Amino acid sequence: MPKYPKGLLEHAAAVAVEAIGGTLVDEAVAARARLEAGSDEEALHDFRVALRRLRSVMQAFRPYIDHQVTKQLRRRLRDLARATNAARDTEVQIIWVEERRDQLTPMERVGAKWFLDQLAEKCEQEYDAGLQAIDRRFPKTDRRVRRSLHAAAADPEGGSGEHPNYALALEALIRDHTSTLEQRLLAVGGPVDEAAAHATRISAKRLRYLLELVEREVKPARKAITSLKNLQDILGDLHDAQVVIGEFGAACELAAAENARRLSELGKAGRRNDRERRRIRRRNATPGMLALVQLCRDVHDQLFEQFQRWRQSAWPELAENSERVLADLRTHAPTDLEVERKYLLTKLPDMPEGTSSADVDQGWLPGTRLVERLRRVKSEEGEKYYRTIKAGSGLTRIEVEEEASAEVFEHLWPLTEGRRVRKRRHYVPDEDVTWEIDEFLDRELWLAEVELASPSMPVTIPGWLEAAVEREVTGEPEYVNVNLAQ
Repeated sequence: MPKYPKGLLEHAAAVAVEAIGGTLVDEAVAARARLEAGSDEEALHDFRVALRRLRSVMQAFRPYIDHQVTKQLRRRLRDLARATNAARDTEVQIIWVEERRDQLTPMERVGAKWFLDQLAEKCEQEYDAGLQAIDRRFPKTDRRVRRSLHAAAADPEGGSGEHPNYALALEALIRDHTSTLEQRLLAVGGPVDEAAAHATRISAKRLRYLLELVEREVKPARKAITSLKNLQDILGDLHDAQVVIGEFGAACELAAAENARRLSELGKAGRRNDRERRRIRRRNATPGMLALVQLCRDVHDQLFEQFQRWRQSAWPELAENSERVLADLRTHAPTDLEVERKYLLTKLPDMPEGTSSADVDQGWLPGTRLVERLRRVKSEEGEKYYRTIKAGSGLTRIEVEEEASAEVFEHLWPLTEGRRVRKRRHYVPDEDVTWEIDEFLDRELWLAEVELASPSMPVTIPGWLEAAVEREVTGEPEYVNVNLAQ
């Protein structure tokens, strides 16, 4: 496993991704150098794994780097990672047959040898094509990845608007990936659910790659990683068996056709040569291929039983360790972090008893990158004044607020001319959260906001609000208050 940099948890997500991506590109460069030397059998495997990890990290953290990482670059990485897939699949078939030749009868080994002879030449050709693609594409891809990640880290607020620190971004990703893995584990209904089992393996791999990023700093991650490796091994072997069964079946048909052709040619020659017929029978690869198909099916069924045992016994512990990782990551959250979701409403909802309200005047002082907001709140408790600075947009933002005096407010308020909103805010307690319903007084607009404890905290829209919700607008610039100001 790569030695990822430590001490990144409090950094911006894009900054952390640059450091991690650089580490993985370095791993790929080193593996490619060993590959060119030709003396290291593990070099190609290490190169492939480094690229897989890099693609997985860049995909997971896409919202924080997508303003600099282009679709074209992601496609180049994908194609590069797939360059040796065909050769690897062929190699899996060769290894699978070689490991089980002793389980075949002498007649069945004829079919195994026939199949291996076909695969050997095919594998060599596919590897040559894959290595040529790596030599041709990797140097330019290496430079582009480094340049793009550096640009994203230099402008972490230029992406989707969501830019929490690395710890909270990772916390949300791990929670989402754990939930996805659980759903996909449940979706695998039987040995024939090949697509569901494959999707589960991919989910396990992506979650493992995320946990490996903090294995050295978050101890609960280690047990979860070990459990996920076991699941990946089972599902990886299961996937290989599924692929091999299909290839063996096709080869069996080819062998039968080849044997029939030989017998037909002998018959057309008009000779009743029993010796020749026996020779053709001895060369018949069909029995060996049929035996390999049956062996593969038996292994496949055994692997599925292992998967069921893992699902029943190992999943609960993995879920528990994942929660421990999430709790650890949340301790690295900034203290002045605001996490909220926003919804566009079609009307002012009928709010339950216990609702309180206040009239709010907001205005923004002149500025570009750093904009200060003034706020006056009139409620039954009287008037209060606040000065606020927010950084970012979307689900997670940095917010620093302090109460101000009436004198300061009156002195600065004229400077907000042309950048103001007026609204009535209704506060509706709902279990562990408070919904804030904004009824704009200077236009026909209603918005609902709810502040959350973390980006991954689920939101349940209460019944009294549900009928009025048109859609979620978190992160949409046109519904940010400063952009509504007039």
